Amino acid sequence: MTMSVDFMTQVDDLGVNKMQDNQRIRITKKLLQDSLISLLQQERLHKLSIKQICDRAQINRSTFYKYYGSQYDLLEEMENDILNRINSYLEPGTDRSASYDPQRLTKAIEFINENIDLCRLLLNNNVDPKFPEKLVMSLQSITHLTENQFSDELTNAERAYTFDFAIGGGFSFIKTWINKENREPPEEVAKLLSRIVFNLMQPHGGD
Repeated sequence: MTMSVDFMTQVDDLGVNKMQDNQRIRITKKLLQDSLISLLQQERLHKLSIKQICDRAQINRSTFYKYYGSQYDLLEEMENDILNRINSYLEPGTDRSASYDPQRLTKAIEFINENIDLCRLLLNNNVDPKFPEKLVMSLQSITHLTENQFSDELTNAERAYTFDFAIGGGFSFIKTWINKENREPPEEVAKLLSRIVFNLMQPHGGD
């Protein structure tokens, strides 16, 4: 049984329309996100109104409410996107036995650099005081990537403490970097951070 040309055309049209709708949604959300980032550099989140966000984005409030219930919902989506994207760069996927690849850290830092205004707001506790904790907690999922980097001299407890210290120190390292006026390139920063963390995992003598 063959399908009519008209039916196939309708199917193709539906696919095109869906792609166009998805693109419109992405553009609308990006405008709202950019508006919120700009406003948060001047005012606290709880003092911002939906009207201010929409006016800056040049979008109707009815459109805003199609996707978000409040400015807090908008921020939460932006935070989750940051967390998911960073983890996607650091995670090797389904291969849990994969070893650490410095290129993944470089890509994560490049992403932070590309979204520097939002990352500054989030990492400096200017918007959501709980975000740094959310980031640190999300990075616990990559513990297995460092397993083969540890010295055999370290006990399991020492490895756990070292990993937690590396995550906390890495967070402070990135926070310092994003606040610099003239930042080093992401690749250079990734190499330095990798070297520091690796040295932590390899004891150099002593009791």
